[in-house]
Amino acid sequence: MSRESRFVAIGPAALVEIGQMREFVVEDVELVVVNLDGELTAFANRCPHQGGPLSKGKLEDGVIWCPWHLWQFDAKTGRSRFPEGYTRAARYPLKVEDGQILVDLG
Repeated sequence: MSRESRFVAIGPAALVEIGQMREFVVEDVELVVVNLDGELTAFANRCPHQGGPLSKGKLEDGVIWCPWHLWQFDAKTGRSRFPEGYTRAARYPLKVEDGQILVDLG
């Protein structure tokens, strides 16, 4: 059984500067959007460990650091870096059209 895509506009791509991450809330879904060298990715804004707000952590060398317990996630894939291979941050499909960030909430 496959799910149907449902892309929703969350805001202008220009709001997320290169090397930065930003929190968005759309339809009660909390997201963090990361800009690595002009490539945007979106994740659930909750660390899978204990729910820390990833957007309040730091982005350094392509790694998102959770502010609560310093768990680390690859900012492109969401894969856990510490502890290695444990779990991953939930990633949302994202695209940019006409300067707007669209995230698949389907």
